[in-house]
Amino acid sequence: MELTGYGYGDGDGSGSGDGYGSGYGYGDGYGYGYGYGYGYGSGSGSGSGDEKKTYLEFLLAQYPIAAGCVAAFWRSTADGAPANGGDEKFKASAGQVQEVPGPLCLCERGTLHATLNPAEWRGDRWWVVELQPPWQQNGSKFGALRRRIVADLGKCPF
Repeated sequence: MELTGYGYGDGDGSGSGDGYGSGYGYGDGYGYGYGYGYGYGSGSGSGSGDEKKTYLEFLLAQYPIAAGCVAAFWRSTADGAPANGGDEKFKASAGQVQEVPGPLCLCERGTLHATLNPAEWRGDRWWVVELQPPWQQNGSKFGALRRRIVADLGKCPF
């Protein structure tokens, strides 16, 4: 799902035509004519992506998150298993709490991950999750040792 930007375009066209006729008497007459024309145009669009970021922030704000925790997104396969590494036996459901022994280290096994930009990751479904302290952040990516599955958002549009 693309939620970005605005666009603009411009174009121009040209055309020509001719006709002829003749008349008799005091202004009575007949005539006919024909013409043709053509045109062309081009346009371009651009966007900043701010609308998508605002939408994702708004979406996260709809769910209650405990003090000290962070809300983010997580993606899974269609059946709720991790899509980007992790325990393939795990099947997510809303309200479920996961806990791993660590160590807490982003981009490594033993850490439960989440993101503010779900389009960067693989997966058929997306979820709102709560990462409980301690947690780490690097850009839009988060990691923690304890993660609560808050809500199933269904089929991921990204």
